[in-house]
Parts: sequence; structure tokens; C-alpha cells
Amino acid sequence: MAAPRVLLVSADFPPFLSGVGDYADKLAASLHEAGADVTVLTGISTDANDGQRPFRVVRSIASWGLNQRKAILAECRDGYDVVHLQYPGVNYGRGPMINLLPVLLRMSGPSPRKVLTVHDFRVMRRRWRARAAPMIWAVDGLIHVDERDWPSIRAWGIGQTKPRAHIPIAANFEPVAVDSASREQWRSELGFAGDETVIAFFGILYPHKGVGELVDSVRELHRQGRKVRLLVLGDFDRKAPWRAGMEQMLADPLVRWVRGASLEQVSRGLHAADLCALPFHSGASTNRSSMLAALDHGLPVVTTNGPATPPDFEKMFDVRLVPVNDRAALSAAIARLMDDPPPRDRLRNSVLARRRSWATIAAETMAFYERIIDVRCKSRGVA
Repeated sequence: MAAPRVLLVSADFPPFLSGVGDYADKLAASLHEAGADVTVLTGISTDANDGQRPFRVVRSIASWGLNQRKAILAECRDGYDVVHLQYPGVNYGRGPMINLLPVLLRMSGPSPRKVLTVHDFRVMRRRWRARAAPMIWAVDGLIHVDERDWPSIRAWGIGQTKPRAHIPIAANFEPVAVDSASREQWRSELGFAGDETVIAFFGILYPHKGVGELVDSVRELHRQGRKVRLLVLGDFDRKAPWRAGMEQMLADPLVRWVRGASLEQVSRGLHAADLCALPFHSGASTNRSSMLAALDHGLPVVTTNGPATPPDFEKMFDVRLVPVNDRAALSAAIARLMDDPPPRDRLRNSVLARRRSWATIAAETMAFYERIIDVRCKSRGVA
């Protein structure tokens, strides 16, 4: 197959903070390296890094409402072989345009092949699953990044007769080089003493990420006489009623909050930390990029066993699982890792041994494009 022209559609894209946006950025770069001609379509914004990206970024969509459908459809019809949608995303808004886009492309004449990557389907609220149904019905191929999403998608009676693929994610950035001297320097720059245990949290800040429970656990460990600090590497991606309360909570002297950090700064922070705690309310899963990044840095990880967590997750990843929203269990698990930390080299090497690369993800995605393009050619009688 000749190199396909691919349009990745993602309302969330750097510099906006978003796991889906980071995924789209990494996927676009990897597809370019694999030989695809890649363009990303996103909302109006600016990013000085666009000049360094090896693919085009079109930041032209004023909003993702139905009143913008002509502009969105025109961009999607600019000679592409594949239009690849990333869903969900905060910046699509609450309107139905993105959910109806594959249908509108079909209705408005010959269109490119349409692919949808679904992130976190089974942990969506029921109404958002219902919103995704028209997309899944109308696209030519479906990708899900989490293996356990497929039974939830299938239970809705959608997507069963079309090509699909499970293509897991990888960590969204590579660790920076580190040695003992640079690690001590980064700890000092962040204000941590040599005898303090630093617990890292990395990710976009929401109440459902368990930040409140984590701060309470750090306070409890401090009350027990342990020298412990919390390093929060993250920021908000929206205004919300709960935001002011979380900002006040993160002003605690036991917390070092780094806002607006670059990926290099995040990597330095993870290297400076002693362990990582990610008490997600929905539980750990294979598509948690923040967890994968922590493991890539060799950090012992405490996370939660919730609705999203596959069976035998602790065998898949060398992590400690605790119940959701259980402050006592979280504190106890952190204390055990403080007392008996596993070697970071062992943790990092165990992750690298089974690690997926973005080159692998791009190859699997390209193979999927070829599969759905080949289906169209056969349906038209093209050799």
C-alpha cells in the first residue's frame, strides 16, 4: 500500500493538558516515522513546538458545534485516505457534532475511510456511552486502547460487524538521563531534604484521580512521625466548582506542587521521587499513561483496584493495589514501600522487558489502515 494520507482529529492536543491529546501527538509522530503523511486537526490555539513537529498541525476549528460542521467537513475531505478520530476529549464540548461526524461524512458524498479510537469506554457515564454509539456505528474501523473496553462496547450491540483492533498505548514520554548527582540536584531544586521520602503524583488534576485521599494519607504518615513529602506534577484542564478547594488543599506545606511543567521537568521530578501513588477512583488499567511513565522511571507504584482494573493486574505490572477511596489502606501501602522499597533498576528493567514502543503502535495502526482500505477496494472490485 502506498503511504496513506491520514487526518488525526483530536480536540485535545498540546499545549492543552490531556492524556488523549498527548496520545494523538505521539501517534502522529510515530505514524510519520512509519511513512504516513499525517495531519492533525484540532481547535484554534498556538504552540511554539509546531515548527519542530514532523507532521502538520491544523489549528483551525473555532468550536466543535454543529454550526461549524461545514468547516469541519471541509477539513476532513481534503484528499485524505483515512480520517482517524480520537474520543473522548474535553474540548469537543457537550454538543453532538463530533459524535455525528462519521455519519455526516457518509451522508455528504464519497468520503475517506473513517477510524475511531475509543479511550476509556467502560468508565464513561451511560449517557456518554450512548453519545459514542453513532460514531461506532458509522466508522469503518474501531480501535480500543484498553482490552477490557471491548465487552462494554459489544454489550451495546455496536461495532460487532466491522474491523476492530486492540492497540494498547505506551508511556507518553521517555525518561531523561539520570545519575546520582543529577537526582540529588533535582531533589534540592524542588526543596526536598535528603532524608525525606518523596511521593509523586503525575497527571491532570481531578477529584476522581484520588488527590484528596493522597494528601490525607501523606498528612497521616507525617503525623506518625515519618519524614514524607508529596510532589504533585500536574495542573487543571478546566474551570470547575471543586477547583478552588483543591488548590487550597495543595497549598499544604507537605505538598510541592509543580504547575505547567514540561515533560523534561516531569521526568526530572519522577527521578527525584522515591515512589508514586495514583489512587484513581475507577482503578488502575493498562492505558494509564501516568502509571506507565512512573514505571518507566523505575518508581514503585501504589494504585487502586477499581472497576477499570483487569484481573491479575499485579502480575501484569509490578504495582501495589489498594481499594478505592481507602485512606488507611493507601497510607499502609505507602508505609510498607517506604520501609522496604524494591530496587528501582529491577522495576524499570521488568517494565522495559514487556514495554510497548510507539513504533510498534504505529506499525499496528498502519496495518489496520491497510486492512480497512483493502476492504473498500474489494467492495469496489479494485485489485
